[in-house]
Amino acid sequence: MKEYLIILILCVGTLAWADEGEKFCNNPKAWEHFNSMVEEYPTDIAVQILHALKIGLCVKIQNNSISPSEATKLFNNMVDSAADLRGKENASEGQDF
Repeated sequence: MKEYLIILILCVGTLAWADEGEKFCNNPKAWEHFNSMVEEYPTDIAVQILHALKIGLCVKIQNNSISPSEATKLFNNMVDSAADLRGKENASEGQDF
C-alpha cells in the first residue's frame, strides 16, 4: 500500500512543477488525480496532508498573500519531505523499490 504513495508523490510533484504560475490551482487533471487519491486512500495521512496543503495554498494565492511560484515551491518541498519520510519508513521495514 505504501508503494502507491511513492507513485503519487512522483506524479503530484510533476503535476505541481508543471502547474507553475497561475495553473497551480487551475489544473483540472491535477485536482482529479488528487481527489481520486483522497477517496481511494482516506486513511493515508501523507495523501491527506498534501491535498489539504494544496487547498490551503490555493486559498492563499486567491487572497494574494502568497505568489503562485512561492506556493509551488512550498508544495514541492512538502512532496519531497513526504517522499523522503516514506522512503525511510520503507527502508526500516525492509522494502525495496
